[in-house]
Amino acid sequence: MVPEKYRCVCRCLLPYIPETTGGHIMLSNNPLATNEIDNDRAIARLESYHRGRYSLVLWLLLIAFVIVILWASVFQLNQVARARGEVIASSRVQIIQSVDGGVLAELNVREGDQVKPGQVLARLDQTRSGASVKEIEARLSALKAKATRLRAEVTEVDKLIFPEELLKHPETVAVERALFQQRRTGLKEELKTLKVAVKLAQEEVTLLTNLERSGDVNRSEVIRTKRALNDAKSKLIVRKNRHFEEASTELIKAEDGIAQNEQIFAQRKQQLEDSVFTALVPGIVKNVRVTTVGGVLRAGEELMQIIPVGDDLIIEAKVSPTDIALVRPGLVATIRFDPFDYTIFGGVTGKVVYVSADTLKEKTARGEDIYYRVHVITEMTPVTTTTGKVLDILPGMTAQLDIRTGERSVLEYMLKPLRKTVSNAFGER
Repeated sequence: MVPEKYRCVCRCLLPYIPETTGGHIMLSNNPLATNEIDNDRAIARLESYHRGRYSLVLWLLLIAFVIVILWASVFQLNQVARARGEVIASSRVQIIQSVDGGVLAELNVREGDQVKPGQVLARLDQTRSGASVKEIEARLSALKAKATRLRAEVTEVDKLIFPEELLKHPETVAVERALFQQRRTGLKEELKTLKVAVKLAQEEVTLLTNLERSGDVNRSEVIRTKRALNDAKSKLIVRKNRHFEEASTELIKAEDGIAQNEQIFAQRKQQLEDSVFTALVPGIVKNVRVTTVGGVLRAGEELMQIIPVGDDLIIEAKVSPTDIALVRPGLVATIRFDPFDYTIFGGVTGKVVYVSADTLKEKTARGEDIYYRVHVITEMTPVTTTTGKVLDILPGMTAQLDIRTGERSVLEYMLKPLRKTVSNAFGER
């Protein structure tokens, strides 16, 4: 039963409570009929009206909940691994440094200048290195000319022929040619004398042999003469062999000297070439350390750097070990360059091309930073953002990278804390 105090209210509201007839709602048009309607009937109609409204709201809430669940299970969100990165050139920064050190004699560029491949950047003083190269070159030419002459003596050729490279040193060639003729003439004279001695000894042996047959000389005289003939022949052979051995020994020493001096010459020539610094890639000059002509460069000291331009640019990122599990080559990444406002220029699409096999360590102000090195390249050249704007990217620029490692539905994100709580709830410490 409805309390008495509510019955008066029901009588006042009854004319405005919709009636339902055959499933249709009808409103009373007679506000003066309130006193003629039974109180119980008014209460019943009021309760029926409120139940209908509550049911409609519940159904609407249920439908909305189902729609939200379906949307959350179907709609996918990108799962990303975030990392900071820096733009580097694919060929890296070219460091210009002195191998052996020296005095700066010429500086042709300044910081910020753009250079081309092969352009001379600076020179070191070449006085000492140039003199050393000339000295070794002259010594090497003399040894090669000597070796050519000795080789001709060993092979007993009649004409001495020098290689074309030695003809550039006519004085050395002339000395060796004269020495070849002198030694050859001297050897011929000695051999001629020895051959005459052999011939005379042979004639004496023949004469004494005939006299021995007639009984005019003793056998001992013949033996003595034959011994003298053998001695003369031996002297002739020994002189020939001695000349060959001396020439062969000197040739070996000359060839050893050539080998040693060629190594020294290569080193000196390399030092001379290293005194001229040239650009290997097109780029911009940076960090010029010595700017004064006459300044001294120590061995291994850096003179300047060349930042490559027009080369493929790579974004080198440092990915945390906690995010590396799903990062692999081929994944798409969104790059946001710090110098360009993302809300204005948008991002750049890139692709992961390299992931380091192990972690790297770097000391920072916060301590030791452990990370994986990841390389990302842009897919468009020149670099164009998602909004169609071309960016002038330079090495050294920093960027924020979002590497897309997969997709998850909104429902999975919503249920993740619940699953984690449930999985940890059954463990005991």
